[in-house]
Amino acid sequence: MKRQKVCWKITTRCNQNCKYCFGFTNIEELNYNDNEKVIDHLANSGVTDITWTGGEAVLYPRLNELIKKAKEKGMRNKLVTNGIYLSQNDNEYTKDILDNLDYLNISIASTSNATNKALGQEENHYELVKNLLEKLKDKNVKVTINTVVTKKNIGELDELGEFLNNYKIDNWKFLKFMPVRERAFINKEEFEIAEEDIEKRVGSLRNFENIRNVRYKKQKEFEKSIVMLSNADIVITENGVDRCLGNALEQEKIDFEKSCLIDKVKVLITYDDEKTTEDIVKTINNIDYAEVVGVSVNTEDTLNKIVKLKPTMVFAKYDVNGINGLDIAKKAGETLSKWKMPVFNILDSENRITEDSIDELANVSKTIGTKLNSLVRKPYNDKIVNIIKDYMENRY
Repeated sequence: MKRQKVCWKITTRCNQNCKYCFGFTNIEELNYNDNEKVIDHLANSGVTDITWTGGEAVLYPRLNELIKKAKEKGMRNKLVTNGIYLSQNDNEYTKDILDNLDYLNISIASTSNATNKALGQEENHYELVKNLLEKLKDKNVKVTINTVVTKKNIGELDELGEFLNNYKIDNWKFLKFMPVRERAFINKEEFEIAEEDIEKRVGSLRNFENIRNVRYKKQKEFEKSIVMLSNADIVITENGVDRCLGNALEQEKIDFEKSCLIDKVKVLITYDDEKTTEDIVKTINNIDYAEVVGVSVNTEDTLNKIVKLKPTMVFAKYDVNGINGLDIAKKAGETLSKWKMPVFNILDSENRITEDSIDELANVSKTIGTKLNSLVRKPYNDKIVNIIKDYMENRY
């Protein structure tokens, strides 16, 4: 039987502030009763494995009961944790969680407290993880270690391996730092590292007798994961772009294979010249894998149609009735969650964008990340075709 796995970010609350974190933040979480329904819907949809994560998943009240319910439904449970709460607390709640897990995945980047502090973790993170690993010696749960590799810790992997070798580790998994959203996007220059450098470094590690598997999970492989957010939105990330596939509370049964099929690129056009708009519509509708789902002529109408029509991309004129496309992008970013944001392309009809405007463009990019895609100057049509083609080939 094919296993259907879902990574459930049950809460975005966290007791650390890792600078390399690309997790979603400030998302409303569901109450316990709603999450019970979500488990029922996941079971109906053929989900066999749940990875519980966050934020820090153990901060969600009654997580132990949800894990038990998933187990009763025949699902395997894995918990990804920074280890702080489980290390510092010995109570019925933590015992209940550990007794019902199949896998416990602990995150640690270094044995150096200075490095961990530089990464935004607790200064004593190493000691906390060590204490937790000692607790787990008599538990019937397989232990996996997650290590996010950055510029800061790539030279310290040997020492970390020596430490982990003191325990029975089922998997030691290396993940590339991914600047796709949130703090990771902001701190890109500080931590980014080339994939080939990680592969070479991991490949040179010696064999550790107590670590069963050592592997590097590439970004492309990591992005295949189906993620469910704390509001039950189901998201898949492809080439750094988040795409919402549905909602597990609202849908009693989810067809994951169908949900992940590539749809047409749905385009919304914001322009105040009827003839130009008609030309753009005709150009896009002649592309087999794209369609225009709507047009608008002002900011309010654009924002309403983004919410209603859920376009993949927006082509917005720089100056529309006194409001420019950058303002529309910023307002959309303030209104919508980042994974529901369309990709914005700004149409500059008369080369009006000055150096100051370019700086503004950069600031908007910092605010909404990779959702600000390109600046397009006349003639538009061939450039628009190439932008959509590039998006389909490299983003999906």
